[in-house]
This record gives sequence, C-alpha cells and structure tokens, in this order.
Amino acid sequence: MEIKLIAVIILLSILLIIILVKYILYRRQIMDICRQIVFIRENDTNKIIYNDITEREVLKLTNLINLMCSEHKTKENILKEKDRRLKIALAGISHDIRTPLTSLKGFFELLENETDAEKKKKYNRVINKKIIELTELLEELFMYTKLQNEEYVLELDKYNFTKIVLGTLFSFYSIFKEENIRTEVDIDEEPAEVLCNDMAVKRLLSNILKNAVLHGDGKIDIKYKVKNDCVEFSCKNSIKNPGEIDISQVFDRFYKADAARGKGSTGLGLSVARELSERMGGKISTMIEEGLFVVRFVIYFQN
Repeated sequence: MEIKLIAVIILLSILLIIILVKYILYRRQIMDICRQIVFIRENDTNKIIYNDITEREVLKLTNLINLMCSEHKTKENILKEKDRRLKIALAGISHDIRTPLTSLKGFFELLENETDAEKKKKYNRVINKKIIELTELLEELFMYTKLQNEEYVLELDKYNFTKIVLGTLFSFYSIFKEENIRTEVDIDEEPAEVLCNDMAVKRLLSNILKNAVLHGDGKIDIKYKVKNDCVEFSCKNSIKNPGEIDISQVFDRFYKADAARGKGSTGLGLSVARELSERMGGKISTMIEEGLFVVRFVIYFQN
C-alpha cells in the first residue's frame, strides 16, 4: 500500500513539474509575443510574430495576430494611397476652380473699362461661359458629395428614357459645334419606359459625353438602342494616346488620364456616372476598342 502511495506521489510530482514547465514556457512565449507586438506597433515594419514553442494554441494565436497585422497593413497602404491621390486631386480641383475665377476677375475688369459695344458683347459671352464652367464644376463636386452619403436616396419612377437621351444630346449640339467635333449618331426613337431618375440619367449621360469632349480627339460615335429587355447607350471617342488610359482606374474618383487635357474637369465625371448607374440598377463599363475609348451604359426594364 505504501509503495502504491509513493508511486502516486511520484507520478503527481512528475505531472506537476511538467505542468509547471509548460506554464513557464507559455508565460515566456506570451511575454515575448507581447514584446513583438509592441515593436511592430511602434515601428513601420513588415515583421511578423514568431514563436518558439509549437503548441497548437500558440500557433493559432500567432497566425491570427499575423493575419490581423497583414490586413491592417493592407488597409493602411490603401488609405495612404487614397490620401495621396486625394491631396493631388484637391490641388487639381483648386486649380480647376481658381482658373475660371481668375479669368472672370480679369474679364470683369475689362468689361468695366471697355466702351466699345462689340467688345463688351464678346466679354459678356466669355464671362457667361466661365460662369457656366465654374457652376458645372461645383455641381459635380456637390453631386459626388451627396452620393458618398449612405443615407442619400435616389428617387426612382417610370420615365421615357428615349426622350431623356434625345434631350441630353440636343443640349450638347452647340458644344459639339463649338469644339469642332465630328459626330456619328445612331438613335432608336422608339419610346422606352424605364424605372429611373430623370435628373440622374441626364447627369450620367452628360458626364459620359463631356468626358468624350474633354479627353477625345475630335470624333465621337453615339449609339442608343431599345432592346427587348433593356436600353443601351454607348459613346465611342477617338483618343491620341490609348496607352495613357488605365481602364482599371477610369471610374476611380479624381482620376485623370492626362492632366493637361483635364481642363474644366474635376476627374469625378465617370465616378459619379458609375454611382448613379448602380443606384438605378444599371451597368456601366469602359474599354479600349480599336484605339477608341468606349463607354457603355445599360439599364434593364422592370415590371
């Protein structure tokens, strides 16, 4: 009996020693992991957490921490890139807004001191054009800001989509003429009742056409088709250097393929167009096709 008791005591002692050793090892490992976390937190590094013991629980803990660090680093890099692009974009927007304001100031001064009637008319035309340009820039920024608000609701109703397309194209007639842009237009005049927002559709189509005017090379092909299940609007414009355009970024906010040709643009046009398209259940896409920049917008009929 005494031998059995001694054996049990010895066994318990061994188990206690094993548990104590494991406790010490676990404690040291946890403290070491904490030190590594502090180092990573205080330094800009890609270092990962490592461990000296291979117990399943410890491995799982270090793997989860490393995963969280990796995800955090990825998000941090994305935010840094967005912040960098935002700063560049804001500088560009400031320039875009300041330019017409400076011109307005100059032409107002000329108008104030001018006595020739013809020159006054000319200055008035230029001033009106600059005011329209500035208004469009501010409206684009205002619309983009509204669309970033998750609580903003775009009211939808049934509208004659064909009528909206024709009206929008007519409003660009003088712009095409003034900019000496050659156009080929293929339009279905069949009425098409579509669930949408008429002002949003006008803005979306206007942004597509304005993008073609600003960044094109003097030739625009426009098609509008009424199909069995949808309506489709497409705009193709020639471009000097197709390689300059990054298709993966054209819908990103503030993206401009060529800043020199971005005059009068916030770089928000296609980004706003995509936001409006998605809120109406439509689809908008872009591609480079035989050296042409193509934008297609499709919205489906709903019962």
